[in-house]
Amino acid sequence: MDGITGIQPWEGPPPPEAETSPDVTAAYRRFLLEPGVENDFHTMRALAQRSRWADRELRRLRDQAAAAEVEAGRLARAHDDEQRRRFGFATGTTIAVGLAAIDAVPAFLAAQAFGLDLWTTAGITAVLVAALAAAMWVTSHQQGGGRLWLVVAGLAAGLVAIGALRWWYLVVTAGDQVSAVVEAASLTIFTALLVWFGVIVLGLTKTRRVSLAERRARALRRQAARAAAAEADAVRSAGVAMREYQGRAQVFASRALDDPDSRARFLAHVREEIEHQSDAAGDERATRGA
Repeated sequence: MDGITGIQPWEGPPPPEAETSPDVTAAYRRFLLEPGVENDFHTMRALAQRSRWADRELRRLRDQAAAAEVEAGRLARAHDDEQRRRFGFATGTTIAVGLAAIDAVPAFLAAQAFGLDLWTTAGITAVLVAALAAAMWVTSHQQGGGRLWLVVAGLAAGLVAIGALRWWYLVVTAGDQVSAVVEAASLTIFTALLVWFGVIVLGLTKTRRVSLAERRARALRRQAARAAAAEADAVRSAGVAMREYQGRAQVFASRALDDPDSRARFLAHVREEIEHQSDAAGDERATRGA
């Protein structure tokens, strides 16, 4: 957008193409001496400058947002060919950590089998929960083949070991072999289900790089929306200021100039001054920003 964006064109007869006459220049100088006219002129110039700057800022943000969305889409396709992943990185990771934390109580029962003090038992529980979360993460990031089966075998061995610890603790405290086996097996199955759910969630979770790219694109789109509102407000304010200034010029012309040709030339000269000052304001702003 060049000049004052969104302002209605000059209403009235088309100005003649002749050079500005001395009478028109003198009339324009008298017009600027009218009370408040010079202040209105500088206000209009400032609003025109603000409108041009807001337009450039809006275009810059829209270009950046479009580029960020293209990059986010490229990364998403590179990391997820089947387009299955729906959870953001923060959301999926939080859900997986929450699933691992749910197993804190059964893990505490397994840690008590060592017969240590409370704080040491709590530390062992934290290690078991962290190991459960790590097992979810490692399993979900294996694409297949022998390495995946190796990870699954290690996870199964860990679950069996935790189940044995729970069984031992329940046998010692309750003294009933059958109840200890049933309860330990139930808790181990519960832990295995948590791992399974965690692996599914992490398998549907976008990578951190993709999530960051999408978040940046959304942030730029929000900034562009705010910039669009600011640009519309600047255009509206500049349009109102120009119409008021043109109205004052028309009133002055009808009062100070007698013939229609002189009034048309005067109004054309006012328009040229407005456009000249608007272009100068925009060039000055661009020079300072360079």
